[in-house]
Amino acid sequence: MSTKVWIGKWKGGRMFAGKDGRPVYVLRKMINGRNYTIHLDARSEAEAEAELALFVRDPEGYRTRGEAQKIKNESAVYMDAAAVARYLEHMRSKGTTERYAKNVGFYLAGWADGLAGRDLRTVTLQDLLRELKKHKTARKNRITALKSFCAWLREVEGALTAGEDASISLKIPVARPEKSVREKGYSIETIERLYRAITGWEFSNFNREETRQRTDVQCVRDVLCIHAKTGMHGTEIERLARGEATLSLVAEPGEIAATVTFIHKSGQVHRQSIDRQTLGAVQRLQARGAAPVDSHIRRVVRRACKVARLPLVRFGELRHSFVTWASEC
Repeated sequence: MSTKVWIGKWKGGRMFAGKDGRPVYVLRKMINGRNYTIHLDARSEAEAEAELALFVRDPEGYRTRGEAQKIKNESAVYMDAAAVARYLEHMRSKGTTERYAKNVGFYLAGWADGLAGRDLRTVTLQDLLRELKKHKTARKNRITALKSFCAWLREVEGALTAGEDASISLKIPVARPEKSVREKGYSIETIERLYRAITGWEFSNFNREETRQRTDVQCVRDVLCIHAKTGMHGTEIERLARGEATLSLVAEPGEIAATVTFIHKSGQVHRQSIDRQTLGAVQRLQARGAAPVDSHIRRVVRRACKVARLPLVRFGELRHSFVTWASEC
């Protein structure tokens, strides 16, 4: 059993020789009738006196540097997979669409990779700007995702304070969108040409003949049809395909074959009449159980536009076309 060998005194107490021969400073004081004996992790008498000053200012709250660092490490805030998963679940609980949640998750994964192992409380604005420079695209989306994640950490989890959150100083780019300076919408002839040009193609995995199959493009044609003939939003078509709508067939002969009742993006109940072609498209998507993902739609449409020698058609703008056609026809 080792015995301390006291080697002297200092302003705050005594010193003994450590295992490496260096002095260990022991703070010994009585404050308000209470005795304090604290082994400091100071490396010199000057550092020990600095720790003494901190102790005298707040004896009850005083922590050695080692203790303070341990507490800091235990309360560190990281952008890791678990935190991002909790945030995405929070988004879904607030009614965010699965597609938007996945997009946000994609951008947060990029941030998490760049900030791996970094305590968000110590990350600076310059750190975030350097990370942004590594990515050439989607600057606005990346910043929006980070700011919303950090706001959740502050307001819901209580893990960050406004003073610790460097993302508050990040400015979301305010740029005039390209779609605001070009003409919106398409002619009926353009959409008809695109519809005819949407055809499947055969492909195989790793050139293995047994995996050969044909691309499913009917679902894309159906989405195009519903967009063009109803003016629905993409998220509404997704819910419609999942069966989150009431489809009522109309028995009487005529142009209207059925009505679709669903919750509009505004939150209001909306009822839409559809013709027989659109009814077929709705029924096929519902039988499929889901609308095609955006990446598949873009791939099919790019190929069809190239075949038909058309400029790229964006399904999100078919609402403008629908309104124009309704007034003209």
